[in-house]
Amino acid sequence: MPSNKRKVLTDSAFPASLLIFLFLFILFTISCSRDNPVIKETYVMGTKASITIYGMNREKALEAAGKALHELHRLESIMSTWDPESEISQLNSNSGEKHFALSTELSELIRISIQFSEITKGAFDITARPLVQLWGFQDGADMLPSESEISNTLKNVGYKKMNIDPGINAITLPKGMQIDLAGVAKGYGVDQCAAILKREGVSSALVNLGGNIFAIGAPPGKKGWIVGIRDPRKESKLAGYIIIKDEAVATSGNYENFIKRKDKTIGHIIDPATGKPVSGNTLSVTVISPTAAASDALSTALFVLGPKKGISTLKQLTRSNKYTGALFIISENNDIRFVKSANLDGKLIPVNSTP
Repeated sequence: MPSNKRKVLTDSAFPASLLIFLFLFILFTISCSRDNPVIKETYVMGTKASITIYGMNREKALEAAGKALHELHRLESIMSTWDPESEISQLNSNSGEKHFALSTELSELIRISIQFSEITKGAFDITARPLVQLWGFQDGADMLPSESEISNTLKNVGYKKMNIDPGINAITLPKGMQIDLAGVAKGYGVDQCAAILKREGVSSALVNLGGNIFAIGAPPGKKGWIVGIRDPRKESKLAGYIIIKDEAVATSGNYENFIKRKDKTIGHIIDPATGKPVSGNTLSVTVISPTAAASDALSTALFVLGPKKGISTLKQLTRSNKYTGALFIISENNDIRFVKSANLDGKLIPVNSTP
């Protein structure tokens, strides 16, 4: 496994094309002993997945959680670029060929990805995989790419270049193009888990897949689930808390996944427009939304856009959608500062307060 941490879809380390999850600390503040949770875990998509359920018979809760976690393993077999037999690997190997027939799941995830590419004007783009490879986030190359190499690689990047035929549910990738779903697949998987749990009658649960989180209802006697947001400067320190109920949260940042080149620290989140890793004073972006897929994709896109453009994009989104909000943590004069969307009011708790 590569030494640098990254967002993965297999236990062999799936390369992160756009983002790395930043571990969120789940803080359970349930004091009533009669409401002990049922917790089931697995290792999938290169990270730990856990489901915590309240208010259900233990046997039924374990059965429901088992079905949900099994779905994650099934989706991994479709979306892992490290598995040469997976559907997405077969699609990428057919780059430049004629139509490739898509499964329902991969077709849906590509559709969702394009939706967020349109919303963010390309700041989120699943076709950025060649750039990830160029910068060495997959194969560990020890040289910085030249401007000409970046320019040439950008010719194979751009979601609008994909040729999708909805009539036969097929796609054609131009020669040299490859797609990577690391920036949205975990969120999508979490959404599928939550849907299964709800069908099984679960009304209070938390699904956590490597920091991609969905909250069903709330813990007994509480207004919501309390999720701690890590201080980007120190792994063991929290910067604040978020309260969520029937919604999702995800965080993107560069401090967990980076490479060292010529004494430079280079973060893994790449701007699809420039072909270069994002630079600047943004340390992390946390997004709360109705779906984990949206939180996953938008946290990456807003990191690329930065606070000003990111907040503006979010305002346009909320005019017709129910996306809740975003929190940027930026570096300022050797300290950190919060920049948040207005619709995050009431959900963000300072770290020095008791949640």
